[in-house]
Amino acid sequence: MTSSTAALIAYLKRKFQGTSVSTRVPEPRPARFITVERTGGQRTHLWDSPMFAVQAWAGTEAEASALADEVAVAILDWQREAIVAYSAVQAVYAFPDPDSRVPRFQLTVSATLALA
Repeated sequence: MTSSTAALIAYLKRKFQGTSVSTRVPEPRPARFITVERTGGQRTHLWDSPMFAVQAWAGTEAEASALADEVAVAILDWQREAIVAYSAVQAVYAFPDPDSRVPRFQLTVSATLALA
C-alpha cells in the first residue's frame, strides 16, 4: 500500500524537477522548495481521503505566490493519475514563516486515492 503523502511528494517531484519537495524544510534551504504535510482525512480498506497542507517557499512573496499557483494547477491535474480519484485545492493563502521570515504560501488540499 502506497502512502498518500509519498504519492503526492513523488508526483510533485516529477512536476517540479529541480525543486526540492519533501515533508521537511531542507538544510540548507534552497531558493525555492515545496513541503507536504498530511493534516487529516479519512481512510477505509479501499480508499484514502487525505487532507494536506502544501507549502510553497521562495525568496520573495511574489515568487512564493507564483509557485503556489503552479502547485495548485499540478494538484488539480493529480486526479489524472491512475490511483487518484479526486483532488482539489480548498484555499491558497500567504503564510510567512514567523521564525525565518521566508515568504511562503500554503494550499489546503483534499484528495481521494484508491488503496490497491
